[in-house]
Amino acid sequence: MNTRDPVPVSVADLRRRIAALPRFHLTDLPTPFEELTNLRAAIGGPRVFIKRDDLTHSALGGNKNRKFEFEVADALQQGCDVIVWGGGVRQSNHARQCAAAARKAGLDVVLVLNRGIHGDDRQGNRLLTELLGADVRQVDSDEMFGVEEQMDQVERELRDQGRRPYIVGYGPLTAVGYVECLIETVEQAAERGISLSHVYVASGGGTQAGLELGVRALGLDLQIRGFTPLRVPGGRAPEQARMANMTAELLGLDLTLDPADISNSDAYMGPVYAGPTPAGIEAIKLLARTEGVFLEPVYTGKAFAALLDDMRSGALSEEDAVAFMHTGGTPLIFAYAEELSAG
Repeated sequence: MNTRDPVPVSVADLRRRIAALPRFHLTDLPTPFEELTNLRAAIGGPRVFIKRDDLTHSALGGNKNRKFEFEVADALQQGCDVIVWGGGVRQSNHARQCAAAARKAGLDVVLVLNRGIHGDDRQGNRLLTELLGADVRQVDSDEMFGVEEQMDQVERELRDQGRRPYIVGYGPLTAVGYVECLIETVEQAAERGISLSHVYVASGGGTQAGLELGVRALGLDLQIRGFTPLRVPGGRAPEQARMANMTAELLGLDLTLDPADISNSDAYMGPVYAGPTPAGIEAIKLLARTEGVFLEPVYTGKAFAALLDDMRSGALSEEDAVAFMHTGGTPLIFAYAEELSAG
């Protein structure tokens, strides 16, 4: 859109702006919104709901399917024939969903991935990515990111072959799907007569950026509490604010987020990226044994551990109503079987 309109805007207007973007169908929305009554009975505290974005259908689900609906559509509109993404690890949820989305659209896919924890195990996301036939270029590192040189090399190689690559970056299309998810979540809560006070989410990037933008675009009194799975100097809030502001520009919204506006903590990450933590494993087992819902040890288990701490400490009152954003990652459960079954 070429004009930037003042905020807040209405839900209908915000939906109209999102609907104007090209889109490739990967899932049926909205995803379920369920109350965790057994969990509350077990530990007390506020009413807690879970937004089931682990159930976004394509490739065993997960949050990235929302963004790939817009990114794949953009690739097709540009006439690209291969999708390229890099920066994750061999057990990456993002890589799995990227490969599946490309295949659904009839495109090839190249992934530049670091090895990472359990990267040598043909299990979990690595197995699924191989079944999807992705061309994986592995970098011998256990870190996230740091593959810019290899990505540039892959792009040059593909263009020299006459291919038309679409490079998946961290731009406005990364976050727009979670502006829509915020709308769904508050609407589903309202149908139950609930006004949410908090949303908890595992995110170091576009998922929280979209949620934050949605809250401000609609003028809601709703706090997003994000828990990043990786630690970088200066934290992740500056990058999230950058993505939210790019998305605001794309949607023609007259607002600007400052990193100070965003609550994003690395306190539950643990010593290393993708390393399980005792609190995360306890959270996984508690939710499974009270509600029959599975989290995983890299992202959602750690964010849910933060929510449990706030429930138990009284940081959340019984008057609060909380939504937990389940961003998926189910295949990681199997890659981390040894850690999850210990004890």
